[in-house]
Amino acid sequence: MLKRKAIIYARQSSGKEEESESIAMQLERCRDLAHKHHLEVIGQFSDANTSGRLYPDGAENVIVLDVAYQKWYEKNSIEKKSRPGLRKVLNMLPLADLLIVYDMTRLYRPVQNSFLQSYIDSQLVESRVRVLTVKEGESNPSDFSDSLVATIKSQVNDNQIKLTSEKSRLAMQKLKDDGFLPTGARMFGIRYVGGKSKKVEVIPEKAEVIRFAFEQTLKLKPFNWIVREMNNLYANQVNGKAFYGTSFRHIISQPFYCGFMRDSHGALIPARQMQGQEIISFEEWQKANEIVNGSNRTIRRCKNMPHPFSGILRCGYCGARLVVGRDGQKEFYHCLSVVTAGCDECRKARVTMNLVRSTEESTGLRKAIAPLLSLALFKSLEQQEALTRRANELPKLKMLLADIEAKIMTAGEEYIEGSMGLDAYHIIEQKANAKIKELRNEILQIENACKNASIQEEHLRMSFQSIDELMQDGLEIHIFENLLRSCINEIKCFQDHLDIQTIYGAFTLMRAMNGQSRNFPRFTYKLIQPDDRLSHAHIEIDYLYG
Repeated sequence: MLKRKAIIYARQSSGKEEESESIAMQLERCRDLAHKHHLEVIGQFSDANTSGRLYPDGAENVIVLDVAYQKWYEKNSIEKKSRPGLRKVLNMLPLADLLIVYDMTRLYRPVQNSFLQSYIDSQLVESRVRVLTVKEGESNPSDFSDSLVATIKSQVNDNQIKLTSEKSRLAMQKLKDDGFLPTGARMFGIRYVGGKSKKVEVIPEKAEVIRFAFEQTLKLKPFNWIVREMNNLYANQVNGKAFYGTSFRHIISQPFYCGFMRDSHGALIPARQMQGQEIISFEEWQKANEIVNGSNRTIRRCKNMPHPFSGILRCGYCGARLVVGRDGQKEFYHCLSVVTAGCDECRKARVTMNLVRSTEESTGLRKAIAPLLSLALFKSLEQQEALTRRANELPKLKMLLADIEAKIMTAGEEYIEGSMGLDAYHIIEQKANAKIKELRNEILQIENACKNASIQEEHLRMSFQSIDELMQDGLEIHIFENLLRSCINEIKCFQDHLDIQTIYGAFTLMRAMNGQSRNFPRFTYKLIQPDDRLSHAHIEIDYLYG
């Protein structure tokens, strides 16, 4: 009696669908089954790390018509496009009586409404080949009941994969919303230790690089210069060949260094893994990101010649920006149109930033504008007091946030239980995400203001106490520029005056005219603080003209 012939096929998943047995184990179990049934194995084939939803090679004509499969393929990053092992099996079907697989999911695990199962079954029926599985026994694709059972199992498996995937996503989302990085720490300078607490630790040598990057950014140093110095000073700490502009921006944008992270909605929340290990303060991180992402990123800077007024000064006659120039040790700004168009009237807009030989009557723009920079101190005081006053709103905001989060969790549970569709769940989730992000950021700002109220108060008090340093032009250039850009939006320059747009409104500063000289007046000042409250303090300024 002739032995029936069999082909063995094994497939191991890509790891994205389900846990599957190894190919070696599947082949061994299939050979044992063939021996048990006295079958002659005429070939064995396999596809490693391959999805059961993929077609075999040569099925391009069917794939073009399979809309469900195409949509699935577009949404998933699949390295392999087809199953060459399965194509070899199908080519040998006319020579075989049975196809042996570990279970039917090894042969196919089609997307819902895909043609994959019908495509493979039709070739099995045409060759009159039955399927023999290790786990489920024999199946006849030409038998209606067997075919129906296989179809139902495929749909159940497909739905189970979706449920498992969604459960996993929700679990990762909850972990992230609780203040834990769900996939470990992958940023520069942080090492993931693991354990039940998902512990991380700061690498001291790399933390020094992080502090350097933030310190120099806050000093308004050119970004390219910072990267170059990072390579000069810390070449042994770089993960790749060198630090690049992208490396610098990734460091500055990472809130984990100041003890915060972004939740699943993009809002900043405290990072529980970094508590007590903060490398920088939240204020430093916030200010550095304002500098990197703000208007300063467009300003070209020279290390030896700072330009604090660049981008702020405009010609009062044509509206063009003023560009920096130098005459020996004297620095000045002049209208760009003078260079490009030779406009004579625009020459009147020229302003001198510093006088090499100061007189008792006049000085340069930098010293003359110092009184207006005190507006930045008052603005900081106002913002701090406004946030502190909102402390009584926190319970209401937190209750609203908890209510929205509970609705999302309820919707997620309803989807998992099958009482809500995936599309309906996504609509609810998307609508809530924007509001959750807004509320969390608002709560964070108020809590941070209340938490640091005493620190901010002391900082502002010290700033007011050192008002002499500001008025006498004794500030470091980066501090001066920070104050300048915090309180002055634009300065239009004319021959006899400047129109200055401050955060509190317009101010006109007349120039000190003396013959051909068009400099700026000196001033006297007096700080008046009737009591201990900074909000009651004010500064009186007298500009001196003749």
